Amino acid sequence: MALKEDNRLLQEGNKALKEGQLDKALELFMKSSDMGNYFATYNLGCMYYFGDGVKKDLKKSFDYFIKASNQGDAEATNRVGVMYEQGIGVEKDLVKAFKYYHTSANMNSLSGMANFASCLLEGKGTDVNINLGLEWLNKSSEKGNGVASTLLASYYTNGKYVEQDYKKAKELLERGMDQKYSEAVLELARFYKEGLGVEKDLEKAKELEELAPNIFVED
Repeated sequence: MALKEDNRLLQEGNKALKEGQLDKALELFMKSSDMGNYFATYNLGCMYYFGDGVKKDLKKSFDYFIKASNQGDAEATNRVGVMYEQGIGVEKDLVKAFKYYHTSANMNSLSGMANFASCLLEGKGTDVNINLGLEWLNKSSEKGNGVASTLLASYYTNGKYVEQDYKKAKELLERGMDQKYSEAVLELARFYKEGLGVEKDLEKAKELEELAPNIFVED
């Protein structure tokens, strides 16, 4: 079955991007975006955010992420939240950041879920709600977000928001490792080095430390 024109242009743009033909990728993504393809619009936001093939322009990047969000892209919606929270390309606004995180979480963005949880736990742009925050952080972790798994592990390690539980923390770090998040691997190495919830094992700790740089680091 033939691809829709916007998807065809998106695929050609992705191919051009992979091959380093950045001008061609930009042109193709713009055409696809104008047809309503939010993946293409998101890619444009990333190009302007990082300055790939174009002059870095955080305001233009923000505008593209807003457009992709309005077109229905969950990850762009989370990105808008990040930019509002950090004041990147737009005036800092924690209330708006919370709103976009909430929306992206409900759109099943795993990063959005973790960021929404962080706002609830720390009272950023909203009232503190520990139980709801932990619920969303657990959801993000269970669905595959290594950052969320590692953050939850830190709470069980330090007894923050939850009762201290090294065994639970270790299980979450192992989950984070399976989710290919390098910080989880390094923290798990520390557990073996210091004997936190496990028998001290310096050889295992060293093995994990050497493995960590080769693990994919989540965005």
